[in-house]
Formats: sequence, structure tokens, C-alpha cells
Amino acid sequence: MERSRSLLPLAGEGQDEGRRAWTLTPTPLPQAGEGRFLLWHADDPALAATAAECAPTGFEILDAELPGGGWPQGQLIELLHDDPGIGELSLLAPALAAQTRAGRACVWILPCEYGSCERGPQADDLLQQALPYPPALTEAGIDPSCSIFVRPAVAREAWWAVEQSLRAAHLGALIGWLPTSSAPADFRALRRLHLLAQRHRALVFVIRPSRCTDAPSPAALRLQLTCDRGPQSQKLAVKILKRRGRPLIEPVALQVHSGSWDRNAASLAAPTSPAVKPWQLAAALAGAGAGC
Repeated sequence: MERSRSLLPLAGEGQDEGRRAWTLTPTPLPQAGEGRFLLWHADDPALAATAAECAPTGFEILDAELPGGGWPQGQLIELLHDDPGIGELSLLAPALAAQTRAGRACVWILPCEYGSCERGPQADDLLQQALPYPPALTEAGIDPSCSIFVRPAVAREAWWAVEQSLRAAHLGALIGWLPTSSAPADFRALRRLHLLAQRHRALVFVIRPSRCTDAPSPAALRLQLTCDRGPQSQKLAVKILKRRGRPLIEPVALQVHSGSWDRNAASLAAPTSPAVKPWQLAAALAGAGAGC
């Protein structure tokens, strides 16, 4: 009994110490550069966690709205639009130019040949897309000798070419026009591409029609592109459908150079950038990685 009474003051002292501890002034959080850890806000895109480093887009207003301040590397990026030639390739040009300057290959998986793709009754004529043109690539700072063009004959070859490109160690960027089928099948195929993209730090862009906007997608970043025609100038309206962090309601208007990409597929027959057959893709990637 005496021993129990002797413990009571100790218990009371512990409670008092606890009360005093709760009343202490909290230590302020470290500011950027002062501490090792920072407080992350889910509604702040600049602090949103990304699985890989980001590459600047070349447009400061767009970088300010993208998590990490640019295109996420090693992640699937989806571009949705229905109006070819509005500046969708000019949007990618600064990042692609940086990749070729670093000696990394850029692979272009072009639309399937007309009439050969496994497409539904609502399929678009993908040959009307704005396709890469060697003089336009040079003007944009993209070395055509570091570009590999693949013209798949059917949809299955298009998916196969994208997968093989993502397995290459020397890949700097991939731009692919993907065919569409059913939503579940497309999601499974995109999920596979997303997992392959995480193996390297390459930029992976897939271009799909706007009717896929409501379909589920594993892409880390989804952008819908439309033409913003003003009274004096024409801009590219970029609506961010999906990103890490809070959603963005209003689209971002960018001044890009549209109309400089030739829509004629025959323009790819230039001697400096011959078309590459899908089954030669692995060897072409190895050669581009060594020669760029």
C-alpha cells in the first residue's frame, strides 16, 4: 500500500509533463532547401509526386500546370484530338529536339495504311493526320538522322512496334498513332505499354481520337487538344484531363506553329529518313543509338 502511494506522485508528475508537452509551441516546418523532407499538398501540381524526372515542354505556361514542371519521363502520355495539323506535333517539338541533341533516338509509329487497320465503322482516315516531314523536323531542331519511322500495315503491328520500341535502351522518345477498338481491349493494351514505359526515362506519347476521352486509361497524363481560333491569331488549347494533383478546369492556350507538318505520307520517302519495317525495328534502334 505504501508503495502504491509512493507511485502516485510519479504518475501525477508524468501527467503534468504531458500537459506541458502539449502546450509547447510547435516547431515550424523546414522551408525548401532547409530540410530533407517537405510537406506535400495534393492540390499543388508543382509538388505532386512523380515516378520519374520530367523534361521541360518548352512552354513555360504549360510547365507551370504539369506535375514536376514538364513531360513525365518513363510514363505514358496520351494526346487526344480530332483536328490534325492544329499544332499537336509542334507541341512536342521542343522536347523531341532536346532528345536528339542528347543523341537519343525518336521513334515515330505512324498510322496504319488506309484500309488495312482493324477498325470499326466509325474509324477515321488516319492518313489525314499531320505526319512528320524531314524539312519540318530540321526546322524544329529535330535531327532527322535520329528519327525512325515505322509504317505498320495492321493494328496488331502498330501495338507490336510500340512495345518493341519501349524495350530499347537507346530510346529517347516515342510518338505513336494508336488504333482503337473496344474500351476494355484498349485499356489492357495501354496498361501494358505504361508498364513497359517505366523501364526507361523515355518520353512516350500516344495519339488517339477524342472519342476516347471518356474511356479509362492508365496514362499518367492525358491532354485534349483543340484549336482556339481568335480574331487575330490561332492558338492550341490544351485541356488537362488527367494529371497528378488537383484537376485543371480551364484549358491552357499556347501559341504554336501549326501547318508546318506535311500530311502526305510520301514525304517520308526522303533519303535521310527511310521508312523502317516493323521487323527491322530492333536493329534500327540499335543503330540509331550508336550513330546519333
